[in-house]
Amino acid sequence: MRTLRLPKKSRAGGTNRFLERPSGSGGIPDACEVKTYIEQEKVYAEHMIEFAKFRSVHLNQTLKLTAQVGWSHRRNDLSMLLGLGCGYVAIMNNHVVGTMCMTYFGEVATIGLLIVDEKMRGQGLGSHLMKLALEKAGRCECRLIASSDGEILYSKLGFEQSEGIPTHQGIVVGEQVPGEAEWAAEHDFDQIAQIDRSATGIDRRTLLSALWNRGVFAVIRHAGKVAGYAAMVRYGRDEVAGPVVGSSTEEARRLLSFLLSHRIGAFVRIDLRQQSGLADWLNSIGITEVETSMAMRRGKKHAGMGSPFRTYVLATMQFGFP
Repeated sequence: MRTLRLPKKSRAGGTNRFLERPSGSGGIPDACEVKTYIEQEKVYAEHMIEFAKFRSVHLNQTLKLTAQVGWSHRRNDLSMLLGLGCGYVAIMNNHVVGTMCMTYFGEVATIGLLIVDEKMRGQGLGSHLMKLALEKAGRCECRLIASSDGEILYSKLGFEQSEGIPTHQGIVVGEQVPGEAEWAAEHDFDQIAQIDRSATGIDRRTLLSALWNRGVFAVIRHAGKVAGYAAMVRYGRDEVAGPVVGSSTEEARRLLSFLLSHRIGAFVRIDLRQQSGLADWLNSIGITEVETSMAMRRGKKHAGMGSPFRTYVLATMQFGFP
């Protein structure tokens, strides 16, 4: 599908903006598209809404938006997310009323943190922020994890369902320490990055480095080499376990067990791949499934590497899925 970009001169503040819309045959918009565009332009003109690049000066106001939707992000969580990628904000009267952030992993872009102020919903801001993201992504495959409310919007923008992502949460009450897992050493990082790329088909070294600096990693070794890893990091109010990469469900369980055994009493969140085989075990130890979101993708699917390694647990939903 071709797209038609309709440029708009900048208003006060000097921020350029545009509305990207699907165009019909020959690039000529149909009557419905023109009507929608005109209606949105009237809304943006009435409220003096500008779209700008997401910068660190927007973090404090973005934090208020995350609280509004019930997310428990801290400022340094948002700073990490922005530091790994880029994004856009919608601004009205010098206040952030919408956000979107994206991270690049080679030929794959993950999109997250799409929030619109509750007072401004239903006026196309979320759709416009997403279109800015898709324009920025270009030919990259785009991935995201959608709530049930967001699926309709993403489907309209060409995203297709990939798999369900079950989220488990609960307080760690006790877990036997498995014998094979151990804490990662400094020299393990390169091997961890290598097996992660083998499992996902994309280079996530920048993400892994950020998690390495903020959290803890456990590994399983075979013949002295790293054969699986798991990370745990504080994100918001939760201890978030993930990613977890290995070559079997049993290895993934041992890695998670090791991490959980060192977090007794902590509230933990774990976002599973649908076919991880870990759900029944987590439910049995009180870390129960609370919701299922939908992984979605748009664009040409990035080919994997045919590796024996696979991902069992995601990092956080903000970083999409492998």
